[in-house]
Amino acid sequence: MDVAMFIQKGGFMMYPLVLCSVILMTVFFERFWYFISHRFSKEAYASVKNSIEQGHADKALERLSSGRSALENVFREVIENRSCSRHELEHVVTNKGIEELQKYARNLHVIELIGRISPMLGLAGTVIGMALSFRTISTVSGTVDPSLLAGGIWEALLTTIAGLLVGIPALIIYHFFEKKLHLMTVELKIKGEEIVRLMEQCHDRL
Repeated sequence: MDVAMFIQKGGFMMYPLVLCSVILMTVFFERFWYFISHRFSKEAYASVKNSIEQGHADKALERLSSGRSALENVFREVIENRSCSRHELEHVVTNKGIEELQKYARNLHVIELIGRISPMLGLAGTVIGMALSFRTISTVSGTVDPSLLAGGIWEALLTTIAGLLVGIPALIIYHFFEKKLHLMTVELKIKGEEIVRLMEQCHDRL
């Protein structure tokens, strides 16, 4: 059975599931590309630290000006506010970090929603399909052919299969990004504290 026949046999509830799968793939590839294109290399981090230690805040800002990652934006915000106290810089790291993480988390709730509702849509399609199948059988007079009932149930179960085929990958994808986001949060916290401490130590040279 090809995909078109699978969708056709599954009934009208297959169409929202197809839509869910298209949205899922679109959001997945968009988010995957965003995470890849907004990474911060260890070499860049070492370069920024070295510039600050040497008292070259402008050089560090120049290095960060072309960056797009969360760490680069947080570091740039800290260096631009280098005249502030350590307590104020810690607030800068926290506030800017939250702002940056929200950019990475954008649309992840859509993936989670698809993962949760797709099996429910599939189950709803199965229940509707079975109800229609039994209604059709109830109108048949005389002995009911068991194959007629089995065929109706088989077609109704296709939407449950489709719902699981969409929902399970969606939840896996969602937890993959959630894990990446958690690791990024930890990294922002650790490196943010490091850069604030370094700014305090090198304050007289900046």
